[in-house]
This record gives sequence, structure tokens and C-alpha cells, in this order.
Amino acid sequence: MAFVEGTGGPVNGSGWKNTGKTQSGSAGGSGGSSLDLSWLQNLYAQQQAAAAEAERLRREAAQQAYERSMAALNAAYNGQIEALKNNYNSTLGQLQSDYDMGAAGVNRNADNALQQAYINQMMTLKSLPQQLAAQGIGGGAAESTLAGVYNNYGNSRNEIDVARGESLGELLAQLNAGRNQAQQAYNNQLSDAQAARLAYEMQLEQNLANAVADAASVNYDRQFEISSEYLSQMAKLQSQMATAAQKASQTKVSASNTQQSKSVQQSQLLEQVWRSAWQNAKNTGGSDADALQAANAAAAQYVVEGVGNKLFTKSEANGWLKDILLNRT
Repeated sequence: MAFVEGTGGPVNGSGWKNTGKTQSGSAGGSGGSSLDLSWLQNLYAQQQAAAAEAERLRREAAQQAYERSMAALNAAYNGQIEALKNNYNSTLGQLQSDYDMGAAGVNRNADNALQQAYINQMMTLKSLPQQLAAQGIGGGAAESTLAGVYNNYGNSRNEIDVARGESLGELLAQLNAGRNQAQQAYNNQLSDAQAARLAYEMQLEQNLANAVADAASVNYDRQFEISSEYLSQMAKLQSQMATAAQKASQTKVSASNTQQSKSVQQSQLLEQVWRSAWQNAKNTGGSDADALQAANAAAAQYVVEGVGNKLFTKSEANGWLKDILLNRT
């Protein structure tokens, strides 16, 4: 019999199998305890994988929920920003429209006033010679009166232009003040929207982190429960193996109970001892090499004690110890 790496390990596929053929024909034995050990190892692996898959699904669901919420947040934020921009542009447009309307009214009134001043001057100049003649005014006095008419027209034009400029200046100041207010209001609203978005985004990220942590915590707790139950079942199985070994040592070999069938029985028990030691070493964090060394050592100890308990002869023990020793290399 030789101990070699094979299949059937609980986690990474490492294990051993008996390559020595017996009269029963199969390798490694097929006793009830051996089947219990294989079933327990498979169940342990399945439960570990199921717990890990449950954590993965929880993480995936949390990530999908986060992405959906972020997409909704971004859509809402972009819509809000677009609305703020539209409102800001609309306000600017209304301010400009009010300014244009006011400026047009000022210019229209000023142009009308200039036109009226010009008409008044022309009417005065037309009737002035007759008025001066009727009053007997001529010479230098007439020229002085004419100059006064021109001077009054010039003063009227200046007053109208000054009034026009002052009115347009007031309208422009109102326009700039309105623009500044609109810009400040837009900046404040934009800042509030950004702050609200950031706060909600941080909350979503915190929710995601909490969900991931919860999934890991649930998996950790479940893995702990699985490992605890597995170790408990392994302890029971080892106890059953020890009891079976004790019974085997007390069994009398009858004429029908041949030495070959006894060898098969001990091979099965030795396989169980090896597997149990290998699995225990792996459960405590040992490497495959460490587990192999521990399993071989346990099997060797079992063989040595078996001779003392008269489970098999020294010749059989020497053969098994030789196989174990060869496997260590």
C-alpha cells in the first residue's frame, strides 16, 4: 500500500488513496466509516461554497442597488442643474428685455423732445422778423434777439441729451444690478444642489459599505458555524474510528475470516486515520505539505500502536510503514 495525492479532499482536492490491490478488488476500502468521512468532507465543502456564494450574491445585489441609486441621483441632479440654468438664462433675458424697452422709451421721448425744440426754433425764426419790425427793433438789437433764439435751442438740446444719458444710465445700472442678483442666486442654488448631491452620494456609498460588511459578517458567522459543526462531526467520527479499531483488535479470526479480509479492514481504518489527520492539519491553516506530514505521522503512529494491540502482524506493519516512509519523500 502507498499513500499518494489523489482526489476527495474537502477544499483543494488534496488527499490520498490506497493503490494497493486486495482480493476485494477496490482501492482504498469502502467501509461505512470511510463513506461517512467522504460525505462529511463533501458536505463541508458544499456548505462553505454556498456561504461564499451567498456573500457574493449579497455583494452583487448591494452593488447593483448602489449603481441604480447613483444613476437616479445623477439624473435628478442633472435635471435640477438644467432647470437652474434655464431659470438663470430666463431671468437674464427678462432683465435685458426690460432694459431694451426702457431704453427705447427714453430715446423715443428724447428724440421727440429734440424734434419739438427744433420746430419751436424754426417757428420762432419764421415769425421773429415781423415781431421785431412791429416793435421797431432793428440793427444790433435784432441780431441780439436772433442769437438768443439760437442759444435757447442749443440749451434745450443739451438738456434733452443730458436727461437721455441720465435715464439710460439708470436703466443700465438696474440691468447690471439685476444680472448680479441673478448670478448670485444661481450660484447659491448651484452650491446647494451640489452639496445635497454630495451628501446623498456619501450616504449611498455608506449604504454600500454597510451592505458589503454585513455580507462578509454573515459569511464569516456562517463559515464559523460550518467549521464548528464540521469539527464536531469529525470528532465524533474519530471516536467511532477508535471504537471500531478497538473492536477489530478483539475480533477472533475464524476459518472463514481470512487474513486477506482482515488486511482490507485495517487498510480502511488506516485510510480514515490518514484522512482525518490531513483534514485537521488543513483546518488549522497548514499547507498541503504540512498536512501530508501530519497525516503520514498519524498513520505511522496508528500502525505502531496496531502491532501492540495485535491488530496486525509486525510484517504487515513494516510493509505499511515502508509505504508511509516512501510517501514522505
